[in-house]
Amino acid sequence: MKNSDKKGLFLVYSHYPIFIGLIMMTVSMSFLLNPEVNRLFATSFYYIGFGLFQAAVLANGPYNKHYLSYSKSYYCVQATLYLAALILSLIFVSNPIIVVSITTIFALAITIQFIYFYVTQNKKHSKSKWGLF
Repeated sequence: MKNSDKKGLFLVYSHYPIFIGLIMMTVSMSFLLNPEVNRLFATSFYYIGFGLFQAAVLANGPYNKHYLSYSKSYYCVQATLYLAALILSLIFVSNPIIVVSITTIFALAITIQFIYFYVTQNKKHSKSKWGLF
């Protein structure tokens, strides 16, 4: 099998963990609010889904344009944020509002990191004028 065929297959099949992760997060959010559900299970399921989603998105990073390829430090920050949010959520597992709040802050942090990365890389390698940035 050619290398380009492998890339194409990877890109097609790497979307499965993204879909599965999104479904797991959606389902577990409804579990978190149900008082009859084991909150440790619901929180763990929530973060496994988020981890699947994030890992699949980051695994596709090498297929970005060369100047938008993620560095090792980018991956490390993503993993650190994920682990910190997971640990904090497991500490506060008895309160679903705090778990959802921690996850929201985590999602905002990884989004802010990505936007900062994208804007700085585009400013370095682009000829367009960024106006506000």
